[in-house]
Amino acid sequence: KNRSIWSYVYDNYYEKYDYFHSGGDDIYLLMENLRLYLESEEIQAASNGGIYLPNGDETMQTPLFLGRRFAQDGDMDRIFNSGGSGYTLNKAALKALILGMPSCMPHLHTFSEDVLVARCLRKSGVLPYDTKDEYGAERYMPFQPGHHLTYRPPEDANEDWYALDCIDCKWGLDHCSKQSVAFHYIKPPLMSRMHAILYGHCDA
Repeated sequence: KNRSIWSYVYDNYYEKYDYFHSGGDDIYLLMENLRLYLESEEIQAASNGGIYLPNGDETMQTPLFLGRRFAQDGDMDRIFNSGGSGYTLNKAALKALILGMPSCMPHLHTFSEDVLVARCLRKSGVLPYDTKDEYGAERYMPFQPGHHLTYRPPEDANEDWYALDCIDCKWGLDHCSKQSVAFHYIKPPLMSRMHAILYGHCDA
């Protein structure tokens, strides 16, 4: 399914957009924060090989694979972007993914599409970009806001996949960036509540 989705996006929208975001129907995406992040000098420079070029050319673009990084089973050689909060590709990364798909496990069927997308991009030399803010807080959240506020890792990280796979995470109030882009596992009532709070639709 994921191969078909990305192939369709590439065939029909590659020339129309600069970035492409994949996410499920249970994420709350803060579009203005995503836009500000993608337009930031940091991302503009990263997309141009570390040099800030306001009028960069996508034919010379550095592939960017943005999202919430995890080290699979704690292995830093197997970093992937979680599909839960969604991930964002620039044009060069999308092209690398599409061109690499025919030779990247074309007949495999699995639920872990995020791990496999990262594996296919890794074969093309594209690694997940560190999307933390200047304070080390995360922008892409794999759980609800309350979970990130209260979660504390066990003493033995091997007891919890989240603690094991997290990369240099902070906890509590320091975990979520003020410029957060996405939260996962947001059911409709919570989605409405979050939207009302964030955009001033609450009476109190």
